[in-house]
Amino acid sequence: MGVAHWLDSVLLRGPFEGRGARRYADLERPAFGDLDQRLLDEWPALAHASCLLDLGAGPGVFAAQAARRYPDLAVIAVDPSRELSRAQRGLHVIRATGEALPLADGACDAAICLSSIRHVRDRASTLRELRRVVAGTLVIVEIDPDASAARIAAHANGIRSVPFRHAFGPLVARTAPSAASIVALARTAGWRLESRRDDSVQPVYIVTLQ
Repeated sequence: MGVAHWLDSVLLRGPFEGRGARRYADLERPAFGDLDQRLLDEWPALAHASCLLDLGAGPGVFAAQAARRYPDLAVIAVDPSRELSRAQRGLHVIRATGEALPLADGACDAAICLSSIRHVRDRASTLRELRRVVAGTLVIVEIDPDASAARIAAHANGIRSVPFRHAFGPLVARTAPSAASIVALARTAGWRLESRRDDSVQPVYIVTLQ
């Protein structure tokens, strides 16, 4: 088993808890810069959506920004970590895993996984659950293992910890699941690929599924 496979299959498949969650929220999550706002700018259909599911919401940053921008949008933030409920107010917070979402069929008409699909234990099962729960669009934003050195540096330079800044490229970015692998799993789960693009600044790919 290579280092990349070990990191992906063993170390990174699970929620951030305690000190790890606080470290991510304070030192690592800010490195995404204005990505949240740009994703919302590029998703005008949310203005007409009734419910947005943020799966793997972590500290709840994107969910909170979506709720502020669209006050009439019901935003459900789901994460297995105990930290989420203490991170943001004004959200519908559910502590659950992606493999077993406590939501009705077709409960939401939009969903996002922002740097979270790599952390679920079973990606195929999670994508099937999302297909059951989401009646409309699913957007998957994930670190791209094939991102250019410049885009990786753009993110790493925003990490507020020198050791984690140096580790981001080889241990986080280069070990992430490829867009092709996620799209293949999504298709098997019943999703149809609408688009796949690279972010212009951050080392992430953006896959839109219907």
